[in-house]
Amino acid sequence: MSWLAVALLCWSAAFAWHTELYLVFALALGSCLLCGFWLRAARSELARFALLAFSSLALLGVSLILNVDAQRSANQNGFNLWPFEQLRQASKLAMFGVSADAEALTLGLAVGDSSLASESLLSAMRDTSLTHLVAVSGSNCAIVSGAVFLALRQLGVRVRVFGSLIALGCYVLLVGSQPSVLRAATMAAAVLLAYLSGRRVKPIVALSIAITALLIASPQICIEYGFSLSVAATAGILLLAPKIYERLKARMPRWVALALAVSAAAQLLCFPILLQLQPRVPTYSLLANLLSEPLVAPVTVLAILAVLLSWFQPLASLLFWVASIPASLIAVIAHTFSNMPLATAFWLPGLLGAVTAVALVAAAVTFVVSRHSETRLISGTVAAALMVTSVSMLTVEAVRLAAWPQPQWQIASCDVGQGDATVIKSGSNVAVVDVGKFDSKINRCLTQLGVTEIDLLVLTHFDQDHVLGINGALNGRRVEQVLVSPFLDDRPAAISTMAALKKHSVAVVKAHKWLSGTLGSTSWTVLSPTRTAQEAEDSNDASIAMLFRFDDFSLLTLADLGEKGQMRLAQDLDIWHRGWVASHDLVLKVSHHGSADQYPEFIEHLNPSVSLISAGAENGYGHPTQRTLRLLERTKTLICRTDLLGSIALTRVSQGFTVANTAAG
Repeated sequence: MSWLAVALLCWSAAFAWHTELYLVFALALGSCLLCGFWLRAARSELARFALLAFSSLALLGVSLILNVDAQRSANQNGFNLWPFEQLRQASKLAMFGVSADAEALTLGLAVGDSSLASESLLSAMRDTSLTHLVAVSGSNCAIVSGAVFLALRQLGVRVRVFGSLIALGCYVLLVGSQPSVLRAATMAAAVLLAYLSGRRVKPIVALSIAITALLIASPQICIEYGFSLSVAATAGILLLAPKIYERLKARMPRWVALALAVSAAAQLLCFPILLQLQPRVPTYSLLANLLSEPLVAPVTVLAILAVLLSWFQPLASLLFWVASIPASLIAVIAHTFSNMPLATAFWLPGLLGAVTAVALVAAAVTFVVSRHSETRLISGTVAAALMVTSVSMLTVEAVRLAAWPQPQWQIASCDVGQGDATVIKSGSNVAVVDVGKFDSKINRCLTQLGVTEIDLLVLTHFDQDHVLGINGALNGRRVEQVLVSPFLDDRPAAISTMAALKKHSVAVVKAHKWLSGTLGSTSWTVLSPTRTAQEAEDSNDASIAMLFRFDDFSLLTLADLGEKGQMRLAQDLDIWHRGWVASHDLVLKVSHHGSADQYPEFIEHLNPSVSLISAGAENGYGHPTQRTLRLLERTKTLICRTDLLGSIALTRVSQGFTVANTAAG
């Protein structure tokens, strides 16, 4: 009880200091004292707790005052010391795997380098709660120290302990000072030293010591999500997993019960924290983790051996290749589940959602831990009620998704996160304007829309959030023609996109002003840029703006065209807008995810009936901005946002539109 209470007090004190929420510390102190008296702890126990708490808080206070954590010398991607930096570089050169995703995961699990991970892989790992496998986590430290301790089993206790400690220290120097690594290394060191002294230390005590030591060494770690998630997951495994295992082992094979208990316990305690990082709940996270975790140990052990032998490149490459086989299975698991329907589910937003999540976790923990039938009944009822609420939300999403899109949809704005992807359908013909940043997201949307052939693919410009999902759109689909901006662009995204188009043997045409064509019964016209795009200041200013004319309404897509580009469009209003377009309803695909870079007079003159905004939920850019939203509200337009509604589909009916959506995420 003492060490756990001390760790809680240190954490709350550091958190209160950094956030100036001193009520947190007062609540933590009061809780510890109340628990002490409620448990009727002996005077010696209370005295020991007071001594530990006083000394730890005193050290923490000195550390905070001196601000020793202002600049941590540790590098998040490893220490720049010989030979660790050389080993990381040699490992990257020797890396060879069965696929690009397998190489990225193998290198990440070996040395914590996630630079090879594609946006598509990172998105899939996020959607399945497998991001801890993209780089080094606390479990890797346990694997390393455990493997060394086991390998030295023929030697004496001191050699085994100090050998494991040296290996652990070298591994931290190799992979860097990620919070989860520091937590696991400190905890493992406490256990090993206790073993050397002939004592057995309780795992929860080792965790508490690790928390206290790290908070004293670097108080700022208290507000890092990585540290919080690592501690929560470990606490769940230590405190809840054994209880869950006991309840499951009689109902299923023991190895399945153990794996399920560990995964469920860790995710349960991490749940409220994860909601602060992503507003939706990964639906298949438990199953994805259950299938992936057995693959982590062989990848880690083989990859670390390859790192140690990385100066002998042929042998290291062979080991990396073998390690990449189970790593490729992890990537397959992530992509498979992230592409399934309802891969993420809605959860209540804001403070209400956080409180509900904490209440669910508290009720579930009480139900698992308590031995009193009455307490279990109450907590089980509360947990069940909250779960029913969650399942009902999921059911609503499932019904909505089943009804999306409408049979006669004509325009769809795909939810591809912070990016653009608009789909236009005329009869049996389909045009796609931009493909977002993630292969999995655009592929999922096009699959849901039933798109197997793309007659016209428009890549408005080569910003990553508009083109990096190109393979997700191309793979498994026939593409007739592609329009690209004539603006000279030699960025990596432009090079990789053009390479993908060449690989699929797609005809590429450089768009220019007044270029026109047809899509079924719908006509289209390019409004910007000119043939050379010399008027454009950058790629956004040179992005392709197009007008699609349906039978009784129009669609204007502005890509990322800013105020200056919109001013140029306004100069030609007499040519493309006056007359038929002005007298019919207009759907506007708002420029640049609703950024503030708009030409208000132009938007007000267009007076759109519907405005589509493609933006990622809780993106870091503040899109759409309040300035643009207020501008659109002045026009009385119907605003449809993918960050709030998910994928959106429009159908023309009589003199209006019907709107169907999935759900954000």
